[in-house]
Amino acid sequence: MKFNLVQTLVFTLCLISVQIYGIQDASGKRIVSKYERIMQMYPQLSTGAGESSQWRTAEKDNNRHPCKRDCADNQPMTCYYYMVVHYDDTMAETCKRYLQSKFRFKLSGKEYIDGIKLAEQLAANDDCKYADGLESEVMVVNGQLPGMSIEVCHGDTVVADVINSMHETTTIHWHGMHQRLTPFMDGVPHVTQYPIEAGQAFRYRFEVDHGGTNWWHSHTEHQRAFGLAGPLVVRMPPKLNPHAHLYDFDLTEHVIMIQDWVHNFVESVAENILINGRGRNLKKGVKAPKPTLYAHFPVVRGGRYRFRVIFNGVSNCPISLSIDKHDLVVIASDGNDIEPVEVQRIMLHGAERFDFVLHANQEVGNYWIRVKGYSFCAKNQLHQEAVLHYRDADPRSLDTHTLSYAYDAPGKTLNELGDEPKSGGSGGSGGSGSISLASLNAQKQEPEVQPSVTFYTSMNAFEVRQGEGFRFQMDDISFSMPKMSLLQTRNLGVGQFFCNRSQQADLGFNCRQRHCQCSNVIQVPANQQVEFVISSLSQTPHPVHLHGYTFRVVGMGVLGEQKIAQIEQIDKKTPLPRRGKGAPLKDSVQVPAFGYTILRFYSNSPGYWMFHCHISPHSENGMAAVVRVGEDVEMKMCPVSNCGLCSSVA
Repeated sequence: MKFNLVQTLVFTLCLISVQIYGIQDASGKRIVSKYERIMQMYPQLSTGAGESSQWRTAEKDNNRHPCKRDCADNQPMTCYYYMVVHYDDTMAETCKRYLQSKFRFKLSGKEYIDGIKLAEQLAANDDCKYADGLESEVMVVNGQLPGMSIEVCHGDTVVADVINSMHETTTIHWHGMHQRLTPFMDGVPHVTQYPIEAGQAFRYRFEVDHGGTNWWHSHTEHQRAFGLAGPLVVRMPPKLNPHAHLYDFDLTEHVIMIQDWVHNFVESVAENILINGRGRNLKKGVKAPKPTLYAHFPVVRGGRYRFRVIFNGVSNCPISLSIDKHDLVVIASDGNDIEPVEVQRIMLHGAERFDFVLHANQEVGNYWIRVKGYSFCAKNQLHQEAVLHYRDADPRSLDTHTLSYAYDAPGKTLNELGDEPKSGGSGGSGGSGSISLASLNAQKQEPEVQPSVTFYTSMNAFEVRQGEGFRFQMDDISFSMPKMSLLQTRNLGVGQFFCNRSQQADLGFNCRQRHCQCSNVIQVPANQQVEFVISSLSQTPHPVHLHGYTFRVVGMGVLGEQKIAQIEQIDKKTPLPRRGKGAPLKDSVQVPAFGYTILRFYSNSPGYWMFHCHISPHSENGMAAVVRVGEDVEMKMCPVSNCGLCSSVA
């Protein structure tokens, strides 16, 4: 990729502008951030003919991106983004301004930072990644944690130039996009593309084909755990939005991105939870901890606000979210509209998203947004808070005495941990205080269609021998990533390297007695109604994600440790309960511990689609498979020889 003279001049002017008006500390001394130094190494690339009107340097200024707009029918835009992937640090030089005395205050002997005053007086583009106040190495895009919020309309075309300035490979997956026209833009290394090497660029270009709250994240190893993730919000024209009458505001500042957090690239049990990249330090034994900076979400009393929650769950740490004294009217999940349901607490498993409407009808004040971690996060009692801030309330008036792991929001809970048998077995409410996800109703009712084929798939994690680590599997196979990109090399005989459970059995291998490790590929016919019965053979729920599709959750339940291994025989003898019509649509859903989840979808998008647990250590160590939909001749070819990959941007 080459950039022309005009773009060079634009970049130079932008760089001069940054140097003159850049970030300054309290004394007026100029601070050069790591991202700014990176930008000097990787000047802006050409966007191609016909896109100059949408061209921007990087989405790091305070200007509104032209694609962030009120959506209208049949008025699509091409939306360009420049995404430099680089190493950075939390609590770097640019964060020192946050520690000025004018922003700090004390409560009950602990120090805090006035986030409202901070936002009013400091520019939003200062590259400070405050996190939990501890210094840590991170991986980010354009100097931001979490990553830049991409906000577009349904039908737009996204063009994203991803520049890899790290010394390791990376890719970006556009989680929630179906990629029916562009399966080669799904962003899975060695499945739909070759990884972006150090110093290389890759141009992602795809039509936005799925509305609602989605997100983007690295699909390489554990990189999203270290900061490579951000929102992808797709809005609809008003007449295609069935819930438009329920709220007054749908704003960027009400996107909540949550993730469990580790420090300095340590791939272990989570040490904290962050809300929009901020939160209280929970690590014990830290000398002279920095003041706490909470994420703030402003509202005006009387307003009705659409909140969008994204959970970048990395470890085995499902979470709950609640807001003190406020009801949550849930209207969508994973970008799919549901019939509204009022709850007081929402459980989220890795990769899930929920949209809810909050009516700011309480007295003017500050109210805690509470996030609580379970499973592995329960061991360290991880919980985190943010602030729902009513305008005119004193931002320094916070009741910190109620903050404890023991707190549970009273009232109804949606999508509770599926680790206990529910009456009926199909995922109905487990009592007056619990609403199962499988019992929700899709906003758009469709007639029931029986599947043409049913696949039984298992997920398992077990300790090989005490002290020797765990084995992670789907269908009793530990997935190993192929060396060649499956979609690109499908006509070159790559199929001879595939495996699956039946193929291993034909070779005389019993994968329950020996370690089967290979590229597990499940063959699914194209243009058929397909059903997957997915079971968890372990004592923990697993959030499963299918690329390329939105599926209906038609059943969910728990059989127990003694029966779950015989689920196929049980289902064929006495069919497990399944919903008729109205089952909710999802792309990520939990499979309960020693239980099952039943999915249905129409296989109208041929290609190689990743199918995996969204707990990063589980999927990266083998709890994954590839769903091969259709035959090779039915799959779309990449229109250019290198399929978006540039050899170098140096």
